[in-house]
Amino acid sequence: MTHDEPGLFDLPEVPPASPVLEDRLISSEQIATIRRAFDAAGIVAMTERQEVIQSCVIRKVSNIRELYSREVRQVLARIEGWGRKSEARSGSAWDNREEDTWIDKL
Repeated sequence: MTHDEPGLFDLPEVPPASPVLEDRLISSEQIATIRRAFDAAGIVAMTERQEVIQSCVIRKVSNIRELYSREVRQVLARIEGWGRKSEARSGSAWDNREEDTWIDKL
């Protein structure tokens, strides 16, 4: 190591990197997509819609327009799964199967 080279702790200052993901607010098209998903899932009460959205994000969201674009995918996935969890199933896994088996086709 020569005197011209920087030492271990004498490195040149590097400007901080800019964030990769920009926190953009949700677009009008994304709002329309979320509203259609709510309607398709049968979630019509505003309190239930807010509960679904709030379950996806860590921060307090009082209005759908406060969501960020990057959070839309999480919200849509939660809406899709929301109705399924409330369906009460009775019977065994065999009774609740979705597709016919070879036995059913006999």
